[in-house]
Amino acid sequence: MKGKGFIPATLATLAILMGGVPTGVQAAGYAVFTQGASALGQGNAVTAHTDSPNTIFYNPALIHKLDGTQVELGTTVIFSSREFETELPGGSTSNQSTFFPSTFYATHKFNDNLSAGLGVFSPFGLGTKWNEDWEGRYLATRSKLTSFNINPVVSYRIIPSLAVAVGLDVILVDATLERQLPGFLFGTTSDVRQKFKGDGTGVGFNAALAYDLSEEISFGVSYRSEAKVDIKGDASTSLDVTPFDSKGKTSIRLPQQLTAGVS
Repeated sequence: MKGKGFIPATLATLAILMGGVPTGVQAAGYAVFTQGASALGQGNAVTAHTDSPNTIFYNPALIHKLDGTQVELGTTVIFSSREFETELPGGSTSNQSTFFPSTFYATHKFNDNLSAGLGVFSPFGLGTKWNEDWEGRYLATRSKLTSFNINPVVSYRIIPSLAVAVGLDVILVDATLERQLPGFLFGTTSDVRQKFKGDGTGVGFNAALAYDLSEEISFGVSYRSEAKVDIKGDASTSLDVTPFDSKGKTSIRLPQQLTAGVS
């Protein structure tokens, strides 16, 4: 028996968990919006104004407002809880997980018009984990997606009231999936654990604009393009024999994002 027959099912699990199909999984449900403490404290309504280097994520056109060289480091604690209810006796279950998405931002102002910056943050992530005997164990017992976006940006002030920015998104993604398989497929009486672990890199771009309508009112708009990440990895089982181990691949489409605001 060859293990390759089980690989598409594992990748289909990744697709189901993230709301798509193996040839183009959509990751919108895994978006992380805790990209800066000061922005989070303002409900992320910071597209049109800034006082922090985390504007690299929210609107990099605004980095020209930051003097000198500035650096910001941060992390966020996310407590995730899940509950599954079923009418079957003893079938309901719940679980909790903790995640620590972290950020790094650095900006430098060369002159009144030209500024540059670098951001490293996790735009998509989180995951789920269930007991190995829960009702949906043949779909998934564990799923984890982590990503890091390395985002260099350049901002230029065209006129005193108008600035624009462009940047490159280099996105590193790591995915881990585990599920149980019925033992009879392998000639055993107990379930067999299958694990898929893979990684990939995608490339996109971002662009932004900031305009001061007056001394009191400003407008901002920020855009990040869609990025396709091809994930390749290995699938293995808990059996001591290796014929069931194989290679697997899928693709994830990180959705485009557009935000605008007035301050």
